[in-house]
This record gives sequence, structure tokens and C-alpha cells, in this order.
Amino acid sequence: MARDRANINTNLWVDADWRDLDDAEQRLYMLLMTHPSLSYAGVADWRPGRLAAMSRNGSREGVELAAKGLQAKRFVFIDEDTEEILIRSFLRHDGLLKQPKLAVSMANAFGAVASREIQMVIVNELQRLNAEHPEWKAFEVAQVRVLLKLEGKDMAEFTHGFTPSFTLEPAQAQALPTTTSTTTTTSTVVEGSGESRQKPKRRLPESWAPNEAHTQYAGAEGIALDFQAERFRTHAEANDRRIVNWDAAFKNWLLKAERTATTKPAATSPWNKEFYK
Repeated sequence: MARDRANINTNLWVDADWRDLDDAEQRLYMLLMTHPSLSYAGVADWRPGRLAAMSRNGSREGVELAAKGLQAKRFVFIDEDTEEILIRSFLRHDGLLKQPKLAVSMANAFGAVASREIQMVIVNELQRLNAEHPEWKAFEVAQVRVLLKLEGKDMAEFTHGFTPSFTLEPAQAQALPTTTSTTTTTSTVVEGSGESRQKPKRRLPESWAPNEAHTQYAGAEGIALDFQAERFRTHAEANDRRIVNWDAAFKNWLLKAERTATTKPAATSPWNKEFYK
């Protein structure tokens, strides 16, 4: 079931953190909240060029700069490898966890998230909310109880951060908030080495091909693997894409690919009734 509306609380205007955002950051947040690709788990496609095209004078650089500010202030969490962005407090403010049917939709949307890191941040938020609001109906739903048993992590535990695809001007870099232990850093420098642990982005290698995990997933889901791999390769080359992990990016592509056959869920699926008995 796709979302057809967004729940935005008007009391956000009394929130000091929200009012500390600049115009571009607030606009991007609102765009993400109302974007058609936003799932019931609070995850949307991270395609800066497409987001920029949603307004007459938008630019990829402007979107990426606003996203960097939002992530530094803990409003969003981005996984560039899987091209996904999480609105961190979505589950807290949307109200869907008070409705059992929508809680099931949230659990299903969680299963479609390709990023392992985003999944762990979502679980961490669920665990916090369960401790604060045990009376919410969502926590009586079997699928949600399964998620609460998974490993959760605060977004501050991930240190790779988000790096814009362009070079920041000195004035732009100076305007960004200073990263602290409570925010997600852009990179970690190894003391004394002068080197960053952040992996470099690269173009799709000519020798790239789907791996065994891709093959098994496509077979189980009824996806035409060769056709989707060619589409993926053409898209990457036509848009001059640069990615850290191309295998993870293709897994995300397959999650959204058209199915050509009907398959049954695997016995080990978290949504299989036997799993959470």
C-alpha cells in the first residue's frame, strides 16, 4: 500500500532544532516527507538530481549541500551505496505506530530497505519508542516484535557520513555545523597517517557482473537478471554514476525491479508466520 499523504505536525515550528535549519534544509526535509517514494519505514530514494528537478531552479549541488546539513544535525541518514535516505524521526512523529495495520505496512517496508545500516538505525528508533511508549498498538503486532529483536544502532555509530559529489567552497564548508560525537561524521582520519578511512567512489568497472547473491535473489523473486543488469549498467554509464559499493547498489536496484513470476516467501523470511511463533 503506497502512502498518499504526509503527517506533518504544526508544532515543529516551536522546535529549536527545526528552526535552526536554513531555508534549503527545511525545504529538502519537507520534500522528502511528501515525496512519492517515501515508504512507511521513513525511507526514500536518494537521487539528488531527481530531487533537484522537483523545482524550477533546483540544483544537484544545492540538494546535496542541504542533505549534508540535515545529516550533520541528525534529521536524516543517507546510505550512498544503496541510494537510500532515512528520515530518522519519521516513526516517532508520523503516528502510524498507533495503528496496527499501518504497523504491518511499516514492517513490510523495512524488509524492502537495502541498506543494512539504515535498517539498524530504524531498529534503534523502534527500540527507543517501545521503551517510551509501550502502550502503542504497533508493539502488539508480531512483525514489529520481530524487528525489536534485531540489532539496532544509533546513527552516530556510523562514521562514513555523507560526502557531496562536488567540492565545497570555503564559505559553504564553514557554514556547516561542526561534527560532534552525537552526529554522523563525514570521515575518520587515522591519527598520524593523514589518510581517511572513507572508501573512494568509482565508476562501474567494465568487468562488473552480478554476483551469486544477486543471481539467487533474482531467481527466487522471478526477476530477469540479465535484462536488469544491462539496464543497471546503461543507467550508470549514461548518468556517470560513481558509487562506493556497486554490488550493494545493484541489490537495491533488484529490490525495485519488475517481477516476472510469482514466488512464495522463503521459509527463513522474518515475515513467515513460523519465524515469530
